Amino acid sequence: MAAERFITLVIHTYDRAVTLRKILESHGIEVRFENLVISGAHIASGVRVKISETDLPLALKIIESGDLYAAAKAEMKMAGENGNILIPVDFSSYSMLACKVGFVLAERLSLHPVILHAYATPYFMGAMNYGEGIDGNLGQDVGVDFAEMQAGRDIRKEGERQMHELKKKIEQLQKEGTLPDIRFATMLNEGVPEEVILEYCRLTPPALVVMATRGKDKKEEDLVGSITAEVLDSCRVPVFAIPENCDFTSVDSFKRLAYFCNLDQHDILSVDTLMRMFGYPELDVALIPVNDRAGNKVRNKVDNLRDYFNKNYPTARFSSEVFSGKDFREDFERFVEKEGIELLIVPNKKKNVFSRLFNPGIPHKILFERDMPLLALPV
Repeated sequence: MAAERFITLVIHTYDRAVTLRKILESHGIEVRFENLVISGAHIASGVRVKISETDLPLALKIIESGDLYAAAKAEMKMAGENGNILIPVDFSSYSMLACKVGFVLAERLSLHPVILHAYATPYFMGAMNYGEGIDGNLGQDVGVDFAEMQAGRDIRKEGERQMHELKKKIEQLQKEGTLPDIRFATMLNEGVPEEVILEYCRLTPPALVVMATRGKDKKEEDLVGSITAEVLDSCRVPVFAIPENCDFTSVDSFKRLAYFCNLDQHDILSVDTLMRMFGYPELDVALIPVNDRAGNKVRNKVDNLRDYFNKNYPTARFSSEVFSGKDFREDFERFVEKEGIELLIVPNKKKNVFSRLFNPGIPHKILFERDMPLLALPV
């Protein structure tokens, strides 16, 4: 049997290395130190923190968790800070699909469903227009008149009524055995829907957000300002988006996946999140690099990544596909049809607002171009 290979995770001063070792060992990771000596001077200038190669995904997740030396906080972030699964709804025809998928995933992942509806009232919209007029005086429309306040109350009452109806329908389906019989919560918040969802995720990060979308044939109407697209582009927790035309039964029914690679350490973090989240399932995963160049260097990198994943996740089978930048979309479409891809996995990098406006990310594009479930993992 081959000896276990230890690799360098980071190089630190001795004190920082000791602190990091305590955190890693609290997660069951064996740590070894090796003095780093300046060549020729024989002076120790630091410590190599070395771990087993098989522990690399977990170690990277810990040190990438945002606060390297807060072990408890790192653990909470890894597990999803409050164990919730957020299900935004707008009471449209596909809101029940979001609830169905959300409840199935909640049962599978031992999470607590939270159904959220956001609504914008004239009072909320009017608050954006307060301020001085061009002449320096307060505008005449400062505040909200009685009619607007009444309209706002009516909108909230209607939201409460629809949420009550949705709750009754869910409870009935639970009694019939159609939906998992688990406890759930409902929330009604005032504000622009995408902003309400993102604020919830920022203040109370759920383990997962589940959103249903219109089918491809109807999405042309939503190309500007899609709530799901905005959440995908900006959310820093995993988002599962499913189109209304998808015949969803269970997450375990997805066996053929396509994963878009960045060809950096974020791929290791994202794949490890995926595998841990679903209990190391049996999957066929095609690794597809998103790169303008399709030369030997890219091919070698994705092949090495494929070999690493096959070695560390034996329950899954990883393959690699490289498409040219010029014909990427056409090649990808043919590959999806030929291989029967059922779910797309996207490591979603954070972008600033200008990047999102003028160069939408892959999740945004795929959302509108395909009737296929999409799991976006933040990196």
